[in-house]
Amino acid sequence: MKKINTGIDINQINITNLSQIQGQPHVIKTIKLHLDAYFNIRANYENSNLVFGPVILTGPSGTGKTMVAKAIHAELGNLQLIESNGVTINKKSELFSILLNADSNTTVFIDEAQGLNSKSQYLLLTALSEKKLYVPAGISSASSHIISLENFTLILSTTHEYQLQDALRNRMRIYCRFDYYSVEDLIEIVRQRTAALGWKYESDDVLKMIAKRAKKTPRLALNRNLQTCWHVTQSHERDLITVDDAKEAFSYLQIDEIGLDQLDRSYLNVLCECSKTSLGVLSSKISLPGLTIQRIVEPYLLKEGFIVKDNSIRIITQKGREHVIDTSDKIVEGIKNDR
Repeated sequence: MKKINTGIDINQINITNLSQIQGQPHVIKTIKLHLDAYFNIRANYENSNLVFGPVILTGPSGTGKTMVAKAIHAELGNLQLIESNGVTINKKSELFSILLNADSNTTVFIDEAQGLNSKSQYLLLTALSEKKLYVPAGISSASSHIISLENFTLILSTTHEYQLQDALRNRMRIYCRFDYYSVEDLIEIVRQRTAALGWKYESDDVLKMIAKRAKKTPRLALNRNLQTCWHVTQSHERDLITVDDAKEAFSYLQIDEIGLDQLDRSYLNVLCECSKTSLGVLSSKISLPGLTIQRIVEPYLLKEGFIVKDNSIRIITQKGREHVIDTSDKIVEGIKNDR
């Protein structure tokens, strides 16, 4: 018999209000403050044309910015959510289409807003400050004209806020900065999601393993770690995620006890051999573009103190060196046990 009450995918669950979000307490309190003020003003002042926001959500990738944006949309009760990405709306016609289709019951959410080019950022700033679009000749008519815009809600999400123009960034009235999560918060996030999906687990040790190997981000804890653990369990035709299932999942993922993957360890191994080296050398040795290394590999290693930078030189710390040695010893021990 098919189990109709059990979820099969992490993303089946939608967050519909802020109270469902675990962690980021300062962000949640800030947004709730502005929501309370917004609804009270609308209820108590006649002819109020108050618009919620605009909002900017900034912080590391995977820390829940999109989830919070959708929760804000749900809390506002807006009827239409227009989602886009900064890189995909750099054509003037695409941005115009979004703004012209937005009304007072619309939330416009632009993820990775730092990808907006300077012209798109200027158009967006004008739309916010003047509620108008200045349409040049040739786009919709033979002569230039002005189109009035409605009071839509704008939410920008970015991992690199200072790549936005100062004028646009400073136009944001609600500013929320996200940070990495504690292991305790991640445990509760995983617990909440397993309960919502109807997934069972052997003990809290399973949740701890998933949380500790998530680089302090919910996206990795849920989309990668928990989902893979569930798939391992299902591959064994069981419905209970065991500690052994979790260990098997992380062996497939090649994730170690603190969440570093094979790429992270390759990076640290190169530095361990050289003590210090340039980005160019690292890029060559691990066969990745320098920009990818800077944006994907290094931020977490820097934050956790595994490496430091001295101008263009990367240097491994004692903490990083100890992790490389400890991981190597465990791999050797595992090979001996297999024999």
